[in-house]
Amino acid sequence: MMQLPELIPAVRAAVAALAALAVAHLLRLENPYWAAMTALIVVQPTRALLFEKSYYRLIGTAIGSAAAWLLLLQTASPLVLTAALSIWIAACVGVGNLLHGLRSYAALMAACTCAVIAMSGYQNPGHADDLAFGRVACIIIGILVTTCVTALFTPRHSMDDLDRRLTHVTADAVRWLGLLGCARSQAAAELEQEILREAADIEALLDAGGMSASFKNHRRNARSLLGALLSLLALGRLDAEPPVRQEQGSAATKWREAWGRQLQELAAGLERAPISEWCRKVKAVAAETGLHLPQVGRALYDLAGANEVVLDHGMYDGAKEPAYHLIRHRDRQEAGRAAVRGGLVIAVVGLVWSLTGWSKGPLMLMALSIMISIFSNKEHPAMFVGNIFIGAATGSALAVFCRVVLLDGVSGFTETVAVIAPFILLGAYAMQHRRTVIPATDATLFFIFVIQPGVPVTIAAADLAIGAVAMVSGVAAAYIGYTLLVPVNPAIRRRSLLAAIAKDVARMSANEQGVAPARIRAKLQHRVLRLLALAKSCDTNRVAVVSGAIALLALTASIERLRQKLQHDEFHPEDARQTREKLARISGAARKPPVQSCLLHPWADALSAIIAPLPPNQAEAEQEPAAMGSEIVLAI
Repeated sequence: MMQLPELIPAVRAAVAALAALAVAHLLRLENPYWAAMTALIVVQPTRALLFEKSYYRLIGTAIGSAAAWLLLLQTASPLVLTAALSIWIAACVGVGNLLHGLRSYAALMAACTCAVIAMSGYQNPGHADDLAFGRVACIIIGILVTTCVTALFTPRHSMDDLDRRLTHVTADAVRWLGLLGCARSQAAAELEQEILREAADIEALLDAGGMSASFKNHRRNARSLLGALLSLLALGRLDAEPPVRQEQGSAATKWREAWGRQLQELAAGLERAPISEWCRKVKAVAAETGLHLPQVGRALYDLAGANEVVLDHGMYDGAKEPAYHLIRHRDRQEAGRAAVRGGLVIAVVGLVWSLTGWSKGPLMLMALSIMISIFSNKEHPAMFVGNIFIGAATGSALAVFCRVVLLDGVSGFTETVAVIAPFILLGAYAMQHRRTVIPATDATLFFIFVIQPGVPVTIAAADLAIGAVAMVSGVAAAYIGYTLLVPVNPAIRRRSLLAAIAKDVARMSANEQGVAPARIRAKLQHRVLRLLALAKSCDTNRVAVVSGAIALLALTASIERLRQKLQHDEFHPEDARQTREKLARISGAARKPPVQSCLLHPWADALSAIIAPLPPNQAEAEQEPAAMGSEIVLAI
């Protein structure tokens, strides 16, 4: 039974799709059903996302349409079309996998739009101009109609939820630091892991915003806050915990206990006090902390400053970079693999079509181009395409049934819309549920694409069914590409990410010319958050990944500090020589492929051993990588 909360947005989506279809039909555009499909695709939970996705979809469509139009002007040979499409899709998919957010969506839209129009133009010679123009015009109509029908009912993007989560994670970081002030505890370890998980979730949500300058500035400031928070975790691990041999009742112990209580009170008061007042108090505590723990004091001060800017919706001085920031991870290796996959799959299927002359080959290539491009930057694209296959098969079967049985003898546009409206409404309703949103979306889109409302029916029922099978086969071909041809899944992405992290550690340890440790740290911090996000999708021990990520942050903070000490000649010459040797060994170990796959574990054990030393006989049995990590931390 349909529930009202899901039924109302479903009705709005269905009305938007049918209205866009009607407008495109009245304007006599080629393939007016493209407008209906666009109307369904651009519906978003917030107004800012609606406008942003619409904008980038239009940009990608315009670029892809222009490319297809130029291609169709040059050739009508299936073989040449296949070769050109393979190169174009490979390039767009590669770029799309290097970009982030909806900029990536624009590049991927350019890839599949070119294939869709090129194949449509091949099937309809002499209509290249109308198809290219009609595609762009239908996109515009779909966007405008959806905006008119749904924008007034779509909530504005609110930064309140983001601010609430940032406030909470900041309070947890201060509370965690207070727990470290006395002694290592299970509560501190659990809170530490929760902070990193929440930071990873927040970072993943920052792209779901809008195009406004205020939100972009807020997003930038939020990432600076996350960078400051990660640095505090790393330095807290190294400096904030009391030495094992510290005597009870000593002045240092009393100070740490009082300091811990101060931090606990500050953490509890964050959500009650005005932000500016709370940050002023934290900065005062940070100044006092700096007298005992200089690095931690500075990190705490920077966290308060970043928090003040974010939650007061302020702006950094444009001439001055924030103390901490994140440089977003770009996986060039996986982007290259995605480009090869996209071009190769299109080339294989296109070559078969060119050699056999199968009349439904263009339809298969249309569906394949969408699947192999739009979902290529997902963490687990095969899973998406597997769900889409179910939806595509269901929607195509319903479309054939509807066209052959319900629309038999029906030629009027109004009657056609009346018949298909319940199917579109049912699909829009299923799109409102989390479990069915993916198959329902593609079932509805494939239903519209196969039935092609607004286009005169000139093919027999058998040909329509074969065309539907060809399109579903395109989805299956994409699934094979993602799983067998050039496979990709969260585990593969995780290995690639670990390799990038290993390279960062190696470069920081080796002190290569022209390499700024702070820049490497900013890259590595974002990669750590990506690693934690992947742990959700990968069949791994997430607790171990979080523990290793914390240890890695502490290790890189150690290396960065050692480099600073070496640069300022703060070591005795012999100690400096030994330290350089140890850093060189870490760099060499990080560059070895066997280390990359288990990079975090020996160094995590090493840093844990510093925090909670092992019994002497067990500590002597530690392996070489752990020993190197221990020596480096001890040298600070």
